[in-house]
Amino acid sequence: MPEFTQVIVAGLSQGAIYALLGLGFSIVFLATRILNLAQGSFALWGGFVFLSMVAGAKIPLAISFVIMLILSAALGALTQLIVSLRSKPWRPISPDMAVLSTLALLVFFEGAAFMIWGPDPQRGPALENGVFRLFGAIVPWQLVWMIVGALIIATGLQVFLRSTWSGRAMRACAQNPMMSSLLGINVRRIGVLAFALGAMIGATAGILVSPITWLDYQSGGTFALNGILAYLIGGEEDVAGPVVGGFLLGIVQSALLLLPGTSGGLLEQVVPMLALIIMLVFRPQGLLARRI
Repeated sequence: MPEFTQVIVAGLSQGAIYALLGLGFSIVFLATRILNLAQGSFALWGGFVFLSMVAGAKIPLAISFVIMLILSAALGALTQLIVSLRSKPWRPISPDMAVLSTLALLVFFEGAAFMIWGPDPQRGPALENGVFRLFGAIVPWQLVWMIVGALIIATGLQVFLRSTWSGRAMRACAQNPMMSSLLGINVRRIGVLAFALGAMIGATAGILVSPITWLDYQSGGTFALNGILAYLIGGEEDVAGPVVGGFLLGIVQSALLLLPGTSGGLLEQVVPMLALIIMLVFRPQGLLARRI
């Protein structure tokens, strides 16, 4: 029983990070129809900059978190301006060009991280130290923060998209940017807002996961891959899709580690990719989206 509980807790906490990364992809794609592969670099830079402020500059955790949100929003807005530099409401950027541009930015951000923080892996500061027992399992408080943070952000994002003018404008711009522009919506500004929100969510994921894993300059690609998996498995049309996909992915990966020998670690990487291939063939819209 304690071993099973430990696996579930680890899977939920890991899935919470995947869910946040998937939400970052979701909010950007929802508003702009751009698959932002640079999303993983926002998590990478969020964790590294937060670590530098807390451990290096000795800035309190709360202040460092607020500063990091502002900086990540600016980085996300800059990314959108670079990717959509030559686009217009009546001439949006092609999906192929957008993907290649964000992939190039991901590589650039990882290279910049290598130059600033070096090749050695580092750990970030925990938001709360200590552990407690749950049905015999040892649960660090940091894992609780990861799960609660993901649920709060997902709920807030759902309210934003359904109940605010900006959220509805994002959906309109994704459906028809030219008509949205004619109706008075600033399509470029909505795109900047979506990228900024996605960067803030990604940076939060990097901050939450950095105390329990090693951050290095190549983590951006790993973050991006796990976020895309959560995003595609759950479905792109709703906030609940990436959340369910992320938690499901985290639990499955943790459960596979219970297999004897070294096969569990191998299957942890292979099975999610195999599941993604099967879903792309038989249900490409994801688990929760309407059948197409």
